Amino acid sequence: MISVTFFRAVLSTFIFISCILTSFSSSADTFPLTVTDIAGRTITIDSEPQKIALSSGRVFPLLEIIYQKDAAKHLVAWRDDMRLSAPSMYQNYIKDYPGLKNIMTIGKIKSAEFDAERFINMSNKPDLFVVDLSNIKLAQDKGLLEKLEKAGIKVLAIDFREHPVKNTVQSITSLATALGRKAQGQRFADYYQEHITRLTDAVASLPVEEQNKTVFIERAAGYSDSCCRTFSEGNMGAYIPLLKAKNIAEKPLQGAVTGQMSPESVIIAQPDIYIMQTTGWLDKEGNVTAGIPLGYSPIHNDAVNNNTIKNQAIKNQAIKKSTTALMARSWLKATKAYQDKNIYSIYMPFYNSPYNLVAMEYFAKWIHPQQFKDLNPLHTFEEMNQRFADRTASGVFGQNNVKAMQ
Repeated sequence: MISVTFFRAVLSTFIFISCILTSFSSSADTFPLTVTDIAGRTITIDSEPQKIALSSGRVFPLLEIIYQKDAAKHLVAWRDDMRLSAPSMYQNYIKDYPGLKNIMTIGKIKSAEFDAERFINMSNKPDLFVVDLSNIKLAQDKGLLEKLEKAGIKVLAIDFREHPVKNTVQSITSLATALGRKAQGQRFADYYQEHITRLTDAVASLPVEEQNKTVFIERAAGYSDSCCRTFSEGNMGAYIPLLKAKNIAEKPLQGAVTGQMSPESVIIAQPDIYIMQTTGWLDKEGNVTAGIPLGYSPIHNDAVNNNTIKNQAIKNQAIKKSTTALMARSWLKATKAYQDKNIYSIYMPFYNSPYNLVAMEYFAKWIHPQQFKDLNPLHTFEEMNQRFADRTASGVFGQNNVKAMQ
């Protein structure tokens, strides 16, 4: 005969398990669902998307944050900009995901290279097309959004490029929600916001003499012989007021996201800190063109051996040589930043990346070295990759140019 005590124990266990299952069920992502993207567009997703296209290949880490090692399984099309504009990043990812070499490539919406008919009729048609904010209005004006919607392809806007401080968290969480992976998006958002709060809390107590330092960002340094493309209120320019510093491009560019200044105007402004946004570029044939080849280390998930050490040494020499060439420009030597040895370089692909937090931390160290002397942006980058993408990544992503030449 079953005792009352035993029966109660079994009943209690059953109720406990039922509560857990109910909790999982109620917290699970269910479809259909509606999300609002950073362009303010409301998108209804009928069923969980499985096949994703990216208007920029350099935002592939976004899929890693959401899917970890299954990221490449969900990618069916992307633009070929990672290979050409971030070659060390491309080689690093190809090593982890060899199948990325065979992903269908699509054209750039802005330059009318995007073939909508080919995209819609591809054999592995995407469920969701993730598009940069800068392309959304253009796609709408061209009738592209309507055409894709009729073909059953949802379009969701993200933005790490125009207004990164404002839009990064929503870009992550809205896409994660649309993909039925809300928890993954929230984990990243919590980490990101925690680090941003640390930065803003630290600058809130800056002494008066540390405030309003002047900063200039040279966009795509080394990409061409001319200077000086830059950012004002947008992109990496948005990091500067966050850190209680002053962007010398803000007034001449009158609040534009990006624009052009002359070397003479930079000399007149005499910035305290000069930051080159740069990387090693390739042409369409894969030949090295210009820029400082910052980026991912050739040593990646391998035992250190003579070959990897040799490759790293070659890369370090290439960084030193190209840094020296950019630092030798005569007008640059006339700036206060050059004379005070406050010239730095940042890895350019951070300008359109969910990992833009790393660039913000580099800026914080360079603008306020005493207040952020214990900040380690490289550690942040390595930790973000490990924690959210379940992968190992390291390299040279920020440098003091004077030290790099030694």
